[in-house]
Amino acid sequence: MTFLDTSTLVGAMLERHPQHAACLRALQEAADRVTDSHALAEVYATLTGFYKVPSEAASELTLGLKALVRVEPLLLADYETAISEARQRGVMGGGIYDSLHATCARRKGAKRILTRNPSHFVHTAPELEVVVP
Repeated sequence: MTFLDTSTLVGAMLERHPQHAACLRALQEAADRVTDSHALAEVYATLTGFYKVPSEAASELTLGLKALVRVEPLLLADYETAISEARQRGVMGGGIYDSLHATCARRKGAKRILTRNPSHFVHTAPELEVVVP
């Protein structure tokens, strides 16, 4: 199983993204694709904030991901695990969101994470293979 991080999802959805072709190919080739519900919010935020995609188009792109990847909800237990591990692993600030992604990935049995930000998973997912499309 492969967990898709927000950065890969944005790259796959946005044709003007500099790594669009690589991210789209990685998304299409990944077996048993999974992400978490928080990633959808991050995708929307990135599209509308950083890339200035109009909200209507960003909404359609974001919600369209459900047809391409299984979206799993985050559980209270995921938050408890991520926060507890953050303390142990020295994760601070926004790194908690990547810790949540890693926690969900482990819970679902993912063996690797596809991300454009491999350094974000050094502390949060050291046991998972981190792949850059």
